[in-house]
Amino acid sequence: MLTIQDGQCGTCAHFGADDAGSEKLIQIRITHQAPPDVVEPCGHPENAPRDLKVSPVSTCAGYTPANVA
Repeated sequence: MLTIQDGQCGTCAHFGADDAGSEKLIQIRITHQAPPDVVEPCGHPENAPRDLKVSPVSTCAGYTPANVA
């Protein structure tokens, strides 16, 4: 399992933009843990046209914390 820190894609609102409400993404954001093979699209407005795929431990300057209920 990967351990995700605040500021990394796994806790970003743009991570997995197409699956925003999926149980998998919710669990990643709550537990800060993800399997090493998880890759999701980045929905950041500057990255979306590039169809960028990122891992939960990736980072960028466009990080926006995800809301976690």
